[in-house]
Amino acid sequence: MTSLRSDRLRLDTITKADAAAIVADDRAGRGWAPDFPIDGDRLVAALILEAGENYDEDEPLGPLLIRRRDTDEVVGGIGFLHAPDEEGGVEIGYGLAPTARGLGLATEAVNVLVAHAFHHGIARVIALTTPDNLPSHAVLERAGFVREGEVVSEEDGPLLRWVLAR
Repeated sequence: MTSLRSDRLRLDTITKADAAAIVADDRAGRGWAPDFPIDGDRLVAALILEAGENYDEDEPLGPLLIRRRDTDEVVGGIGFLHAPDEEGGVEIGYGLAPTARGLGLATEAVNVLVAHAFHHGIARVIALTTPDNLPSHAVLERAGFVREGEVVSEEDGPLLRWVLAR
């Protein structure tokens, strides 16, 4: 299991038990922010449960919960969306509960995740955002990402591609 730390955050592997609780909205004893989970967290949790025995909680480049160290409250999720591609790149995704936004926590979490990726030999980290998601653009810019074109997704339409190379 992975546990990463920064000044204000701890990023911990999402366990199968965590995923089951997120899907079931079982808040009992979980220490979640009142507005956690958000839709992205539910999607990731459902994919973990769907993977069943193929989900490896010891995989260092997997999905993580974002927890505030001062309150021990889970405020979001972050992680790698797939195994490294043939060029040594990985895509990341992240999201915070609305009450945790605007505090610099997303940038801090992205910085920790990128350092972890580079530590594991990843050559470049990629993120995709919708053109109108200005807060996410700011997070990625503060973390050192550079906008590198646009891609079109059948599900989401046009997306901006952001890259940070080692």
